[in-house]
Amino acid sequence: MKGRNPPSGPSHPLLREELRRVEKIVRERMGLDLNFSDGSAGSLCFDLKGLRAGLFSVRPAKGGMSVEISLRFNGEVIDRVGEEDFRPTVAHEFAHAVVYALMRKAGKKGSSEDFRPHGNLWRVLMGLFGHPPDRCHTYPVVPARRQKFFGYRCIGCRREYRLGALRHERLSKNPGYLVCGRCRGLLHHEPERPVGV
Repeated sequence: MKGRNPPSGPSHPLLREELRRVEKIVRERMGLDLNFSDGSAGSLCFDLKGLRAGLFSVRPAKGGMSVEISLRFNGEVIDRVGEEDFRPTVAHEFAHAVVYALMRKAGKKGSSEDFRPHGNLWRVLMGLFGHPPDRCHTYPVVPARRQKFFGYRCIGCRREYRLGALRHERLSKNPGYLVCGRCRGLLHHEPERPVGV
């Protein structure tokens, strides 16, 4: 976990201050030295897009012998809601990092029940950090990409369907791939009918 990249991206001074604050709490109360603010525990990025406000990520490193750990945050959401209102999300994701570190430290001695993503340990940490243990954010978000839908109609009962791009592609290659849920009739693509996004 040591020797990762230093923090990258926009400065976000209030969020970095919040991260240093919760790191200090964990260091003083739990004796766990887990610093993302200086890059020693993993990378800190503000590159997340889409519906997620934050993400604690553990991925196998190239070569598979170690892991890459990162805290990632959605810069667009931060700009939209402001850094002060985004502080609980920093604590939320850091609490996941602490739970992960404690799980690795416990090894086989700990129960999987002890280390659930939003379990009791995570909730205690959020209380220790002074934030409510909310699982999901309520920030206004914009999807990273818009899904395109295709209009279909059942040949038998005339029921209408909206299919996403993947099902549309599979159905165009294999006409029997999907059938009507009501009468089991074949579905016919109606390209002239525009379907909302």
